[in-house]
Amino acid sequence: MSNPTPELFDRSKAIIIAGESDWHGKTVDGVDWHIYKGDAKEVLQILPENIFDCVVTSPPYYWLRDYGVDQQIGQEETIDDYVNSISTIMDEVFRVLKPEGVLFLNLGDTYYSGKGKSQGSDRKSSKRRFGLRAVDKSGGLGIGIRPKSIIGIPWRVAIEMSKRNWILRSPIIWHRTYRLPEAVTDRPRRSYEFVFMFVKSRKYHFDRQRLIDQKIEEDMWTIAARPKATNGIDTAPFPDELVERCLDIGCPPGGSVLDPFAGSGTTLRVAVCSGRPSTGIDLNPEFCKYMVNELRGY
Repeated sequence: MSNPTPELFDRSKAIIIAGESDWHGKTVDGVDWHIYKGDAKEVLQILPENIFDCVVTSPPYYWLRDYGVDQQIGQEETIDDYVNSISTIMDEVFRVLKPEGVLFLNLGDTYYSGKGKSQGSDRKSSKRRFGLRAVDKSGGLGIGIRPKSIIGIPWRVAIEMSKRNWILRSPIIWHRTYRLPEAVTDRPRRSYEFVFMFVKSRKYHFDRQRLIDQKIEEDMWTIAARPKATNGIDTAPFPDELVERCLDIGCPPGGSVLDPFAGSGTTLRVAVCSGRPSTGIDLNPEFCKYMVNELRGY
């Protein structure tokens, strides 16, 4: 990471200090935010330990999108490589999370096709068609499962993280209403993803009363899969309500928030709007610029 001499920009509602690879500023209410452009592991390694109260993040899923940047996660040749990539970054998240901090990790699953190169278009995203994927190669995964099997990616990551000192407190089901349905006809169409709640210590911040007050199933959250429009930035953002619920139960008022795969900046935006300082990391310069432009309006 470079550490350039910053240039000061005075916007109408925020002060932004911008360098070549990082930006930081304050909202009109004085809430700090910071964005880093770079590899999540490398950026996290330069941050002090024990500084964040809560992490809410969703890494790129395995072989579902191509974001067009070098070193991106999600296109590893093997399942083990992908699991290791995510878990190694989460090792650094563990280091920068406060002892009483909480991590919410959203991961979706992938099917092993074994049918060769994908054909046609995908109405969900233009970034979901990109040649011969590892999950489309006959015999390509080498993990002993047959084509058409769901791989179990979220649980493979969760189990590996548990081996690396994380405490997995709860798998939360995110029931995704108003989602764009799958086109598959020979199995039930998926309607949920996992949000894993991890902690690093026996004692941590958790406000269960917020779940009781909402009169919901505590470990199954029905939340519409309708994120805020991103004006052409082709990320895969989660909805504001999902981040809000994570922060409500897992982050103290005014606590600091991190998203190491920030994308369009949903976690940062929701955090600063709730009065919580936030930090985001993303490898894609286009996404970083979008986040800066978004946050300078708060």
